Order: sequence, then structure tokens, then C-alpha cells
Amino acid sequence: MMKLTKTNYYSQKSNEEYMSYSQFKQFNECPAKAMAILKGTWQEEKTDSMMIGSYVDSWLDGELDRFIIENPDVFNSRSRELKHQFRQAEELCKVIKQDEYLYEQLKGKRQVIITGTIAGVKFKGKIDSLKKNAIIDGKVLKDCEDIRKDGERLPFYKANQYDIQAAIYTTLYEQTKNKKLPFRLAVVTKQKTPDKRIFEFSQQTLDDALQEIIVKAPIFDAIKKGLEPIYRCECCDYCKSSKYLSKDDIEYL
Repeated sequence: MMKLTKTNYYSQKSNEEYMSYSQFKQFNECPAKAMAILKGTWQEEKTDSMMIGSYVDSWLDGELDRFIIENPDVFNSRSRELKHQFRQAEELCKVIKQDEYLYEQLKGKRQVIITGTIAGVKFKGKIDSLKKNAIIDGKVLKDCEDIRKDGERLPFYKANQYDIQAAIYTTLYEQTKNKKLPFRLAVVTKQKTPDKRIFEFSQQTLDDALQEIIVKAPIFDAIKKGLEPIYRCECCDYCKSSKYLSKDDIEYL
């Protein structure tokens, strides 16, 4: 089994050997896109939302200078000032630091790598903040309202599959340390006046998510290994960009 470090955690070799929350989520949404990402033939666009979250994470990790060096486009090319969205990220950092309890939750042991197996599939995870009494994952979100997805309204954590992340991390931690810890989301929002929330997942929510992982992870792993066919969602940007029509695709009105 490949030993994971900060340097190789996101490497292609690591992603080929291990399933992760983000990879499981990609397969859940579209296996064809997930495989293209794994092979390096498709890259997800870095959205402002993702970059703001990375900015805040880097600040919490004490690596903000490195983040800025690696992402020079956070500055306006002319004025050399931070772009509006990253000035907002700076404000969110201040909001976190001003809240003693929230800051304390997020300043546990940072970026702790854990590995294990679920349903015979190797999994990896990287914990944002590990406390003696909880696993904490920081999130920068638009808000905490329900999200409409696939024709229904879902709680924000379900729509983003954070319950899947919680089940993976708590299961791997228990395997590693032989100890159960609760999983919490520490959320700050990008609203005009940022909100701050902490959510802890119930055991029932974790159990339900784990059952989904147990059912789907072996299928996704078999697709990764070429043992099962790759199917397409035909809705995502990857499927649209790689679609080629034939006479069988004619739609009659």
C-alpha cells in the first residue's frame, strides 16, 4: 500500500490507488468525467468559490504566502491589489479569528492524512482540523439553505454529499485509531453579513451514508480498474464536450 504524504497525497498514483470523498463524489455524478479527471484528460474549472475556500484553508494552515505565490491571479494585473472575491476571503478569515470558539475548532491538528478500506476499497482522507473530541471540516458556503438538485430540494449537506465525506472520515479514523469521533462542519458563509454555523452529523445520518458507500464504492473501483464499463451522465460539461452525434441521435418532434 502506497504511503501517503503531504507531497504525494494528490498525485495521480495516489488517486489511482485510493478512492477519496472527492473522487467518490465525481463518480456519483458521472463516472465518465471521473475517469477523465483520473487520467488527466479533463480538468475541472477552478471556480471563485473553490479558490475562496482554498484561500481560507491556506490561511488556517499558515501557508497563505505559498497560496498567493502559486495563484498570482488572485491579484488584479493592473492595480496589483487583491481581486474583490479574495478581499472577501480576507474578511472571512477575520470573521473566523474574531469568533473564539469557531477559530479554536478550526485550529486543531491540521491536514491529518488517514487511510483504510471500506467494502474492500482503499480510501484516503485529509482531515482539516483534528481535535481530541471531534473531526472538523471547514466549509466556505454561499449559505446553508436547501439546494434544488435533480428536481428536488435537498439539505445543503446532502446536495453537496458532505454526509458521504463525514461517513468516510469517521470510518477511516476509527480504523486507524480504534476510536470513534463525531464529524462536524464548521461553516462560514459568503453573505453580505457572513453567518457562522457548526453542524454535527447524527449517527443515523452517518450510517445511511456509509451504506451508500458500501454499495457504490466497489462498483466505482471496478470501473477504475477497467472491470466494469464506463457510463456517461450526458449532462455534465465533460459529456457535452466529448459528445459526437450519429443518425441514432436524431430527435423527432
